[in-house]
Amino acid sequence: MHGPVTAVVTLLALGLWHLHNRRHPGWRVSADGRFFVLSGYPTLAIAVYWLTAAPSHTAWEWLLGNAWTVVSMVSFVYGFNALNTVPKRQRSASRAIETLPGCSARLN
Repeated sequence: MHGPVTAVVTLLALGLWHLHNRRHPGWRVSADGRFFVLSGYPTLAIAVYWLTAAPSHTAWEWLLGNAWTVVSMVSFVYGFNALNTVPKRQRSASRAIETLPGCSARLN
């Protein structure tokens, strides 16, 4: 009973977190960010599987689960860094356009 409950809770948590992540301002713009975040979901599910399948904390399954956890974490970090750079780049480009000489005179 422990395995199915863990699987359902993991899938539910990842589904809710995905709904939250889709509201990020860079989600539709950054293909790299979407790729890495979407790659993080299955790697985290694999990590949870191996961590729950381990009979003890010293078994090889536990080591494999921790390795998949690190892979998932790196994927999420790369993904969210890519998602966060897009709005920053757009904001700096907008500021650069607004500060062009002569543009403010035409707008007024």
